[in-house]
Amino acid sequence: MDVAIRLAVIPGDGIGPEVVREVLPLLEWARGRGRELTWEIHPWGATHFLATGKILPEDAFIELRDQTDGILFGAVGDPRVPDGRHAEGLLLRLRRDLELTVNERPCRPILDAHLPLKGVRAAEVAIEVFRENTEGPYCLKGTTEPHRATDLAEHTEPAVRRLLEAAFARAAERGCSLTLAHKANVLKHGHGLWLRMFQELRAAFHQVPARGLHADALLCALVQDPRPFGVIAADNYLGDLISDLLAAFQGGMGVAPSLSWAPHRPFRCAALAEPVHGSAPDLAGCGTANPTGMYLSAALLFRHLGWIAEAESVASAVATALRQGAATADLGGTLSTREMGAAIRAHLPA
Repeated sequence: MDVAIRLAVIPGDGIGPEVVREVLPLLEWARGRGRELTWEIHPWGATHFLATGKILPEDAFIELRDQTDGILFGAVGDPRVPDGRHAEGLLLRLRRDLELTVNERPCRPILDAHLPLKGVRAAEVAIEVFRENTEGPYCLKGTTEPHRATDLAEHTEPAVRRLLEAAFARAAERGCSLTLAHKANVLKHGHGLWLRMFQELRAAFHQVPARGLHADALLCALVQDPRPFGVIAADNYLGDLISDLLAAFQGGMGVAPSLSWAPHRPFRCAALAEPVHGSAPDLAGCGTANPTGMYLSAALLFRHLGWIAEAESVASAVATALRQGAATADLGGTLSTREMGAAIRAHLPA
């Protein structure tokens, strides 16, 4: 018997509502295939904050935590809130307080034309970045003084262990290599902890070819030839940079998906799907945003929920649409957001 799933949908800011609107029919499609699925759309974002002064009310967070199985998130960030406090109180709080330690960002290019590397074919690249999602320099702890500013990078053993265990497990599942990106030669304390945990876990996952690599050398190697890489593990900051570089290998930020999840599942809500592209406020309202990253993020969420057939069908529909020439402006095409969404959905099985 299918387990009843309840999702929260948070369109957010900028182009977030536009790409989320295009993926809502995907939920209808999954329900039409017999999945017991309900969802609720929430207004939280810059417009709601400016109108009400509220970011994410405590009772709403508790409902998300205890009565929801996953979140589809559009984007956050609005120039009307220049200090970004609503983003910190919404998305960063969800990551932190739901303990969504793992941010998984796959890079699986579909078209050779999207891969700007000489002599490398799209089918030869299959990389997944496992980025720690709650700590590092993004812990938002620091000070600003006259002529001096500091940002604290915090790393704790529980969070590092959860991320690395998830990365090792994924590499073992795929039968591929694992590379730890670090700068322990300079960041001896924080990244030293990462390196120690990595060496410890290598013994438990002895079947996984694993190595640590300085992040600058890793970036160079990825541009020279990404084919040898399978899973890459990194802290919040380095993982962000590496995964954004890899977005360029698959057509740009509009195509790149992500899923944040809690490997230890402390709460009912233990996964958040979100495209990598951000709110892109300059594109908001233009109708040209690419919904592909949102579709592929939803596919990651479906897989996390155990809906393997649906996840594979969505990924296949995206691939077919792109191969048949469907493209928004960022991919060199002329389709609108709505037209791109329709082009992808046209290839979903009944």
